[in-house]
Amino acid sequence: MLKHIAVFFGGESVEHDVSVITGVLTANSLDKDKFIPVPVYVDRRGEWFTGEYLLDTDNYKDFDSRRVTKASLLPGGNALYSVKRRRIKPLCNVYAAVNCMHGERGEDGSLFGLLNMCGVPLVSPPLFASAASMDKVFTKTVLKGLGVRCLPYRAADSVKKAAEGARFPCVVKPACGGSSIGVRRAENERELSEAAAYALRFGKTAVIEPCLTGFTEINCAAYRGEKGIRVSECERPVGRGEVLSFKDKYQTGTREFPANIPSELSEKIKSITEKVYEKMGFSGIVRADYFISGEKVYLNEINAVPGSLAYYLFTDTLAGFKDILTELIGVCVKEFSESGTLQRNYDSGILRAIGGKSAKRL
Repeated sequence: MLKHIAVFFGGESVEHDVSVITGVLTANSLDKDKFIPVPVYVDRRGEWFTGEYLLDTDNYKDFDSRRVTKASLLPGGNALYSVKRRRIKPLCNVYAAVNCMHGERGEDGSLFGLLNMCGVPLVSPPLFASAASMDKVFTKTVLKGLGVRCLPYRAADSVKKAAEGARFPCVVKPACGGSSIGVRRAENERELSEAAAYALRFGKTAVIEPCLTGFTEINCAAYRGEKGIRVSECERPVGRGEVLSFKDKYQTGTREFPANIPSELSEKIKSITEKVYEKMGFSGIVRADYFISGEKVYLNEINAVPGSLAYYLFTDTLAGFKDILTELIGVCVKEFSESGTLQRNYDSGILRAIGGKSAKRL
C-alpha cells in the first residue's frame, strides 16, 4: 500500500523562494512506487496549502490560491486535514514528512516540534540540534564544547554595540539566517554601521567575525542511513566576490566537486563533519560549511535543512536522490517508532492526594 509523505516547504522566512525550489524538487523525486507525495506549502503569512498544483514551480510565478486546499494538522493524530469555512475534513494519514523549510519556523526546530506532537516522523534534525545550528551564536558555543575550531566573534543587538571594539576587515551577518542573505563585508566604521543595520533587519542579533584573506570555502554533508553515518566528498563553491553571496549560491556561482584541496585537509573536514553530526544528534541530511586558511580549518556554519537537501553531494542523478529519500524515510520512521517505546506515563498520586486542596481554593 502506498504511503503518504508530506513535504513541507515555503514558510515565513527570507529563504522562502529557495525553500519552494527544494520542496518541489524533493516531492517530485519521491519513489512513486512506494509513496504518494503530499506537498504542504506554507505561504509568507504562515498559512498551509496542499494540492497537486503545488508540484510545479511554474505555478508560483502567479500563484492562484483557488487551485489549492487550505490544510492543517491537529495535535495527537497524524491526519492531514482540509480546512474550509471553519470546517475540517481528513485528507490522508501522513506516514512521514520531509522538512524542506529553510530558515526560521522550519529549519530552527519549530516544524519538528509541531509534527512530533502530531505523531508524524520527520526527515529533519531533532529540535535541539536544529535550534542550535540555526543560531550562529549557539552554534559556536556548541562547537567550542566539542573542540571544533570556529572563528572568534562578537554578537550585537544594536548598531552601537556592533561598533564597540571593531577591527577591520570584518564580516557582519544575521545570527539566524542563511543563503548569505543579510551578509556584508566592512572595511571601516561607516561600512560596519551600514552592515550591522542591514543584518539587524533580518534578526535581533548580528554576528561580527574577522574576515579571512586568501581563504577557501568548503562544503561537506552527512546523513544517517541504514548502515550508519555517510559523509560526502568536499565541495568548493566558487563566487565572484570575497564573500559568497546569494547570487553566487543560486544564480551565477559555480562549484568544484570534488574540491581540489590536499587529501589530508579533505579527510580532516569529513572527520569533523561526522563528529559534529554524531555528537549533536543530527538526523536527515545536514551540510557543514568551512573556511580553510593555510593549514587551519574553521567550521563556519551548519545547515540543518540545506538547499536541495544537498543531495548533489552524494549523487549526480535524481534517481540517486530518490533512493536516498527512501532510505531517510525508513530510518526516521524506525527512530520515531523506537522513541514511542519510552515510558511517558507515571502515576505520581499527587492529583488524588490533593483532595479538597484544589487550585480553586488557593
